[in-house]
Amino acid sequence: MQRSKTRTRRPELGAALAAALFIAGCGSSSQHRVAPQPKLPAPVAAALASRSDEIVQALAVGDSCQALSLAQQLQHETVSAINAGRVPGAFQEQLASTVGDLVSRIQCAPAQNKHDNGKHKGEYKNKNEGND
Repeated sequence: MQRSKTRTRRPELGAALAAALFIAGCGSSSQHRVAPQPKLPAPVAAALASRSDEIVQALAVGDSCQALSLAQQLQHETVSAINAGRVPGAFQEQLASTVGDLVSRIQCAPAQNKHDNGKHKGEYKNKNEGND
């Protein structure tokens, strides 16, 4: 009869060993888990993305001065978000650098009056020359 007791103990021992390994595996994996990647809070990301879209639209219609103004606003909002602690440290340097680069690349070039095309430049001067 001892054989039957030995046989019943083996499955119990196997189940206990499996449970112990499962529990040990759960505990050890929590200690070795990789920290979750930082995320930009949704409201901050949405605000910065919205401003970026406005810049793209201004550039698309050729309004570089408006695009520059919007880029400067984006830069100000980015710095404010970083200073307020709303941007995780892992993103701060890259975000500030990218926005700063964007601002430096946009040159405000006021559009000429389409109806003038420079034809009337110096016209006033020419009128005065004849009066001397």
